Amino acid sequence: MTRNSGWAYNNIILLISIVLLISTSFLIHSDPLGKIITSLFFAMILLSASYSIKKGRTRLFYFAIGVIVLREGSIFLIHNEYLDSLATLTNVLFFLIIVIQLIHQVARSKIVSRDVILESINGYLLMGLSGSILVALVDRIQEHAFSFSNPQVHNFSESIYFGFITQTTIGFGDITPVSDLARLLTITMGISGQLYIAIIIAMLVGKYLSQQNKNL
Repeated sequence: MTRNSGWAYNNIILLISIVLLISTSFLIHSDPLGKIITSLFFAMILLSASYSIKKGRTRLFYFAIGVIVLREGSIFLIHNEYLDSLATLTNVLFFLIIVIQLIHQVARSKIVSRDVILESINGYLLMGLSGSILVALVDRIQEHAFSFSNPQVHNFSESIYFGFITQTTIGFGDITPVSDLARLLTITMGISGQLYIAIIIAMLVGKYLSQQNKNL
């Protein structure tokens, strides 16, 4: 397997891992099993994301290992609110770095290929996942930061649902931000989602038209 084919292969694994994490979050709610499966898919996302980047992947790989250790330690070993918040913020920071790098790779690409489209999709999903993680964090550190339609049933799937619904600006209104921090996060997620789509589509359309003109 060549270096470029390995990079493309990791983009496919990254996409599959994100889809599996989102899907199982809604389908499996049992506490011990859900935690194990979620942790497994998070680890797959972190590792495959580090290798989906062409440059600096070694540093990103070690960063991903650090995030995994910190995250798993806060979940299964040391139950501490501050450690858990640190692990969450580090996880989000890693995802946002990957999103920026993926946008950079799309911008530097000369043609619109399958891999470029795959990078664009992964970047969008990772950004939505980052917002969902932050929603879960804000809801954990601030009581009644969000108003849920069914407060008795509240798990990570609710945060994922609200995160992606907000990023796509659909907004059904069944979950609403209440605190100022929650509202600020909601505004940021909505604007970021629209900016991402506008920037990526502009890039892809421009490259595609340039590619077509060269073929004439």
